[in-house]
Amino acid sequence: MIEDEIVKSEKAKELERGPILTWLACATCVFIFLGLLSKGPFESSESWETVTKWGYSPPGDIWDGKYWGLITSVFVHIELWHMALNVYWLWILGRPLERRIGALRWLIFFLLAAVISSGMQLAASGSTGIGASGVVYAIFGFVWTARKHVEEFKSALSMQTINLFIVWLFICFALTYFKILEVGNAAHVSGALFGILVADVFIVKYKPRIAMAGLVILTTCSIAPIFWSPWSAARVGHQAYNAHLREDYVTAIALYRRSLELGQDPVWVWSNLTLAYKKIGDQAKYEEALQTLQKLDEKAAESVK
Repeated sequence: MIEDEIVKSEKAKELERGPILTWLACATCVFIFLGLLSKGPFESSESWETVTKWGYSPPGDIWDGKYWGLITSVFVHIELWHMALNVYWLWILGRPLERRIGALRWLIFFLLAAVISSGMQLAASGSTGIGASGVVYAIFGFVWTARKHVEEFKSALSMQTINLFIVWLFICFALTYFKILEVGNAAHVSGALFGILVADVFIVKYKPRIAMAGLVILTTCSIAPIFWSPWSAARVGHQAYNAHLREDYVTAIALYRRSLELGQDPVWVWSNLTLAYKKIGDQAKYEEALQTLQKLDEKAAESVK
């Protein structure tokens, strides 16, 4: 009886305190967006430098050891509609989740969702993406899976909202496929799967052992590519560039060519190949690379002569 009273007392204190972390997460997204907005419109490469200062980490930085960028990037939004949607759903769904599992567990869930969704997006596309969509889908996945076991989740997540999230997921795939808008689909899917699995392990307990195994696999698949991803044109290209900076031109040339086979930007690759061949004194290869670059982009060819 005494233990029950203590538990009830702790829950009462949690409700009185309110969803502080949800509020802080939303406020951080808004604050960073306003900070970026104050720097002017997003139009050039210089803008990406500004975005980096506000929390976004380019893939190269993460591969070089700035792993916290997997988390900080989720707070960064460039477009108003993107920020507004993510903050809205983070507030609507994040509050009942924080009330149900408590602030500390909510924080752990949020951080893991950020790492997994950003990591999977990095593995799939060579970029972490930006914005809290992956975390929002993780919260949605949790609340959706556990809604029959938690009364507050039922009121927060109507069938209309469930359909909206599912339809939007497929719309985002279509937008990316038809090159209308680049969307972090891997972050959305992995985030939702993470939330579903966590809810099954700790709330639903339908098949907790299988769900736990799924969590281990999902976490491994999201973290391992940070250190090893030979299928990624961006990662191989980054390794080539690092070798180039170390003046290991033979390795750089081999990696540049490999990144080209994987789909890396040919102008960027041939520009660097031209410079690398010039450095090692291979005149024939230099001229061949320069001619290839001239066919692709004459301005780029002029800049590396």
